[in-house]
Amino acid sequence: MVHFYESILIDTVDGLQCKSYSNEHPEGYIIVKPKYIPKNVIEGEGLKYRFLFEKCLVRFNLFIKKEKLLVYIDQFKKKFPDYVYHCKDTKNWFFAVPKEKIKKIHDSRKGLSELMQVPKKDLDEYLTLVRELIDFLTKSGVSVNDLGITHSTLMGNYTPKKSDIDIIIYGKDNGWKILDYLKTAKHKKLHWKTDEEWGEYYKEHQTSETVHFTEEEYVKHMRRKRYEGMFSSTVFTLFTVEEPNETWFKWGEDKFDPIGAVTIKGTVADHYNSHVRPGYYEITNGKIIYKHGKDIKIDNSLKIKRVVTFSIPFVQQALKGEEITACGLLELVTPKSGEKYYRVVVGYFDAYITDRREKELIKSDI
Repeated sequence: MVHFYESILIDTVDGLQCKSYSNEHPEGYIIVKPKYIPKNVIEGEGLKYRFLFEKCLVRFNLFIKKEKLLVYIDQFKKKFPDYVYHCKDTKNWFFAVPKEKIKKIHDSRKGLSELMQVPKKDLDEYLTLVRELIDFLTKSGVSVNDLGITHSTLMGNYTPKKSDIDIIIYGKDNGWKILDYLKTAKHKKLHWKTDEEWGEYYKEHQTSETVHFTEEEYVKHMRRKRYEGMFSSTVFTLFTVEEPNETWFKWGEDKFDPIGAVTIKGTVADHYNSHVRPGYYEITNGKIIYKHGKDIKIDNSLKIKRVVTFSIPFVQQALKGEEITACGLLELVTPKSGEKYYRVVVGYFDAYITDRREKELIKSDI
């Protein structure tokens, strides 16, 4: 197992740009989501193209229609079989960059440090806004040394007034410190979507992450989150990542046996790890309320203890003491030490191309 920060950009020797998708990784690999892929690798209707790094690239998107995504992933696996990691511990597959295929790692912390050295008079409108947002966030008590920039903000291929500002927060305590600070902090350029704006967003973005919610339910969940907001009409997104000494799992230690798709209910006992990816909610009184398959059998003497999410829309979705409903892949966990238990996982890559895509959710009964 290897620590490598989540949401870090990696260029590969085969011309791909990927984003790390976990804070812990199997030996020899970095779990990723492909971000930009050379045009000659995948083809099909509905793909979006970009001219970046002197190349014509395809923007990879997991949220396109399942039938199209199946075709694209099949093309990718045939062209780049080395970039698919078959995990013996989860019996599942992941996109991954073999370490020998890494060409360059884009350092988010160093990137922000370099940006902070540019005289303010020499910054364009977008980067001036980034600096102002960083200064505002450090008023939470989190040092600028524990922040970074990523995606187009780091790469310099942003479009002013259109591209998001993407910021990494290093450390789970620092993440909560900023998220809690933003609940009450004021700034003339800071704006959170109103209930009406979230309602409009819900109507315009009917995806697998919203379909299980009424408009009222969706608004209730989103209006209390603080990982995405507006700063002078520019969207900013905050990604909290785990330091090496605070990751909550290690690849290769526990074993996971997939049982099948289920819907459960439970009570959140701890939401501390719900702002990282993958993150989880510790639950009590977990009960299966629906089995999405006839062959699902469980040991009723074992507890359902966790709901795990790889999907950003379901981070910070519930708080301690709240009742939640979750649908995902039920796994039997055999830990390196301790008793066996069950967990439900939302957002594995295979969920985007299987029947779970239309079913998966995490919903708080708020």
